[in-house]
Amino acid sequence: MKKTIAVVAFCVLAGLSSASAQTPGAPTTAPGSAQSIDEVRQDYRIHAGPFHVNPTLLLKELGVDTNVFNAAGEQKSDFTFTVTPQADVAVAFARRGLLRTTVGTDVVYYANYDSERSLDPSVRLRGEAYARRLTLFAEDDYLNTRQRPNYEIDVRSRHVENNVMAGAGVRLSSKLSFELAARRGRTDYDADATFDGTSLQQTLNRETSGGIGAVRYRLSPLTSLGVKFDRLEDVFEFSPLRDSRSYRVMPGVEFKPRALVSGTAWVGYRSFTPDHPESLPQFSGLVADLGLSYTLLGSTTFGVSYHRDLAYSYEVNYPFFVDNSVGASIRRALGGRFDTIVSADRHNYAYEQVLTLPQLPIARLDTTWVYGANLGYRVRRDMRLGFGARYYQRDSTTVNFVQFDGLRFGATVNYGF
Repeated sequence: MKKTIAVVAFCVLAGLSSASAQTPGAPTTAPGSAQSIDEVRQDYRIHAGPFHVNPTLLLKELGVDTNVFNAAGEQKSDFTFTVTPQADVAVAFARRGLLRTTVGTDVVYYANYDSERSLDPSVRLRGEAYARRLTLFAEDDYLNTRQRPNYEIDVRSRHVENNVMAGAGVRLSSKLSFELAARRGRTDYDADATFDGTSLQQTLNRETSGGIGAVRYRLSPLTSLGVKFDRLEDVFEFSPLRDSRSYRVMPGVEFKPRALVSGTAWVGYRSFTPDHPESLPQFSGLVADLGLSYTLLGSTTFGVSYHRDLAYSYEVNYPFFVDNSVGASIRRALGGRFDTIVSADRHNYAYEQVLTLPQLPIARLDTTWVYGANLGYRVRRDMRLGFGARYYQRDSTTVNFVQFDGLRFGATVNYGF
C-alpha cells in the first residue's frame, strides 16, 4: 500500500523536497543484526550470484501541464512525461556485511519547450558491517536535477545535492538501540541558475556539517518510540551573512505498515542561531515531521501529514521562511482491482526579513494549495495504472508575480520487473 500511494502522488514535477537540512532518521533495523540481509533476500526479485537486484520502471507523469512555467500572467501549456528507470542492487557478505545501492534517472520530456527537458540522475550507496550488538555504516546520497526544490522557486534550474554520512548503531538491549553519525552535505547551483533576477548560486550554495543521532525503544513488534536529534552548521559559499548553527530534538513514534495506525510522527524543538544576529533573525520553536494513515474495514485508508521547519529562501532580503504544511488523503478500494485516491495539501511559507532593512507593515506569507484525484487499476501485484489530475493555486500577501494557478492531468504507471 505504501508503494501504491507513493506512486500515484501526481505532483512529482512540483519538487516537494525542502531546501533545509533533512532531519535525522531513526534506525530502520536493530543494530548488530543481519535483518537487512534477510529482507533483501526475501524482497528482491532477481538473484544472480552475489547480486540481488530489484528493477522498477516508473511513469511518474504522462499528460498535460497547463502552466509549464508557473506564470502569474499568460500561461503556457504543453504535453509532458517523466519516466524513471530504477534499480536496487545489493550484495551480502555472508552475514557480516551488506552493500546496497539505488540507481535511477528521471527522464523529463516536454513536447514544445525543450528548455524544460532534462535528465536527472540519482544514486544512493550504503554499506553496513555487523558485529554482535554493533553496526557500522556509511552512506552517500547524490542527486543531480533540474526539478524545482520546493514551492518557492518556479524555475527549473540545475543543482547538485550530495550528502555523506558515517556512524555506528548499538543495540543496548533487545528493545533499546542507539545511533550516532557524522554528516556532511553540499548544495550547488549552476552559475547560470537565476530566478526573479537573483542568482541561486549566490544565495543557496552551501555546505552543511555536524552530527545526527537517534534513540529507539521497541514497545512491540509493530510500534517503537524514539528521539531524533542533530546539531548542524550551515556555511554559505557566496553569502557568509547567512551562516548559521542549529540544533533540533524531536521525540516521536513509529508504526509498522501492519499496525492499526501506520507511519511516523516526530514533533520537537529547533533552535536556529545565525552567525550574524545583527542581520539575520533567530528562530526557536516547534518543528514537526508527521505522516500517518489508518485503514478502516480493509477498504478505506485515511492519511494525514504535517511538516513544520525552517527552509532557506533564494531571496536576498528574506533569508529563510518557516514551512508550515498540512495534508490529508483518502484512498478507497472500489472492488476488484480498482481504487481511487483524493487529497488536499496546504503549504504556508512565512518569510523572515533581514533585520537591517526597514520592516514592512505586512509580513510576507505565501500559501500554496494542491488538490489531487486519481483513479487506479491494479493489473497485477507489482503493476498499477492510474489516471488523475492535480490542481494547484498559490497566493501571497505581498508579492503579485508568485500568484498563479495551474492544472496537470494524465496517467501514471508503476511496474516492477
